[in-house]
Amino acid sequence: MRQMSDHHESRLLLAVLQGRWEHFDRLLDERAPEPSALLRLARECDVFPYVHARLAESGRLPACPAEVAETLAAWRHKTRIDNLVLLDRTEAGLDALLAAGVVPLALKGLDLLHRAYGSFDERTLDDVDLLIRHEDLHACLDALARAGWGDLPQDQRDHYLRSSHHLPLPHPGPPQVDFEIHWNLAQTGRFRIAPEGLFERAQPLTVSGRQILRMDDHDLVAHLLLHHFTHYFDRRMKWSVDMHWLVSRPGFDWGRVCERLHEWGATAASGMSIKHLRKVFPDWIPASAEREVPVAAWRNILTAPLRSSHPLDMFLASRNRRIQLYLAAVLMENPLAVPGWLIHRIRRDRQPELSPLETSKE
Repeated sequence: MRQMSDHHESRLLLAVLQGRWEHFDRLLDERAPEPSALLRLARECDVFPYVHARLAESGRLPACPAEVAETLAAWRHKTRIDNLVLLDRTEAGLDALLAAGVVPLALKGLDLLHRAYGSFDERTLDDVDLLIRHEDLHACLDALARAGWGDLPQDQRDHYLRSSHHLPLPHPGPPQVDFEIHWNLAQTGRFRIAPEGLFERAQPLTVSGRQILRMDDHDLVAHLLLHHFTHYFDRRMKWSVDMHWLVSRPGFDWGRVCERLHEWGATAASGMSIKHLRKVFPDWIPASAEREVPVAAWRNILTAPLRSSHPLDMFLASRNRRIQLYLAAVLMENPLAVPGWLIHRIRRDRQPELSPLETSKE
C-alpha cells in the first residue's frame, strides 16, 4: 500500500519551527493534520519538546488535534526528566574532570541548552559531547572511569580509536548516560581541523557553577554545518534550531564561518549543508553564505538524480549506506583524494593504527 503524503504535516512543522504563525493558521484552516504523521515527524526531526513549547507559547496548542497536544506534552515531560538525570550525571563527570585538572570544551547540546533555550526541557540531550585536549586524554579517561563511566568491549573500543574521532563512554545509570569524548571534530585525513585552534578561540561556559569551555560561535556554526553533512543531511532539525539562534546573535559574521570552512577543507560538504538548510529554512541562512561556500556545478549534476522533492529532505534514501558513501565521495574536497580515501576506509578496521591514546602525552 502506498504511504500517504506527509507534506502538509511537514509544512505545519516547519511553520512552527520558524514562528510563521499566519502561515501555520492558514495551513490548519486548509486541512487538519493527520496526528500520527505530525507526531512522527516531530519525533524524527528531534524537535518535539521545542514544538510543544512554541505552540504553547503562541497559544495555538488548543488548535491542534487533542492527540497531538497530549502526546507532545507527555514527550516534553519525559524530556524534562531525562535531561535532569543527564545533567546530574554531567555535573558529577565535570567534577571528576576538573579535579583531575582537565578542562573540557562542551560541544553542541550541553553548551546550547545553557545559552539558547528558555527552559532546559525545550531541547533533547542524547548524550554529552566533550572535546578534550590531546595531552589530557589519559587523565580524562582515568578520571571518568573512577567516577563510574565504563568502557566499551575491546573490539568496539579499538574500532572507535582506529577509525573515529571520539570514544563513547557509558555510565550504567539507571538510566544510561553516555559521554562522548572527542579529540577532534572529524576523522583525521578527511578535514583539516586543528583542535588546538578551537581551544585558542574557546569561550568560558558555566554549567551549574562549574567553569568549562565552549566553542567560539563561528567555529560552532561551521561545526554544525559539517555535522549535518556527517549525518548525511538527515531530518534531525534541533541542530538547525541551535544554528538559527547562533546566527541571529548580535555581531555574528557569516564571513568568519566561511573562512573557517575554507581553512578546514570543508567547503564542498558544508556547502551542500547550506543548500539543504536554505531549502528547508530559507530565511535562516543568507544567500551570501551560499555564494561564499558554493557547491560546484559538477557536484550538483552528480547528486541531481538523488534530489528529493519532500519539504524536509535534500536527498532520497539518505539512510542507505551506499548512497551515503556516494555522497561522501562526491563531496570530497579534493576529488583526486577519493581513491585513497576509499582504500583507507576498506583497510582501516583491519590494519592496526596508532590510537590517540598511544600518541598523547602520558
